[in-house]
Amino acid sequence: MDRPSASKGRRLTDAEQKLWQHIARTIQPLHPRTDTPKAKPKPKPVAKSRPHIHLPPAPPRAHQPALHPIERRIDRRTRRGRVKIDSLIDLHDLTRDAAFDRLGRHLHHARARGHRCVLVITGKGRSGEGVLRQSLPTWLHTPDIRPLISGYAQAHIRHGGGGAFYVFLKRKG
Repeated sequence: MDRPSASKGRRLTDAEQKLWQHIARTIQPLHPRTDTPKAKPKPKPVAKSRPHIHLPPAPPRAHQPALHPIERRIDRRTRRGRVKIDSLIDLHDLTRDAAFDRLGRHLHHARARGHRCVLVITGKGRSGEGVLRQSLPTWLHTPDIRPLISGYAQAHIRHGGGGAFYVFLKRKG
């Protein structure tokens, strides 16, 4: 440790030097210097995973024109989670085929009742790559469902976030 300099060039007296040396020996730095590289953390043990269930590949995306963009006001309300949900359908724990059939029936019934917004809960799946979640945009472009839909958007966190979607239906007419 360096010895403190006295103000305006004054030298320390012998008693002050002795006291300073005594104090300097007892001081420990707050953050000790380490010039050696840090040791790499040990990798965490990999948890045993459940056996992977083989599923057929998702159907290819339809080459239909994109859905109409949601109106600006509706889009802003959607992002803020202030959407009036008229109907809800939960597709959790269904096979892809069963979910597609139930979704089609539900959207037709909702439109017949004059509903404008349907909350479709698909679930996120593992790592956000759920089969139903990935299949929903393709399903909404099928010839049977496409004429009913004016747009869709990922749900706000209070309505399910990445595991749910708002599907906006066209007006009856």
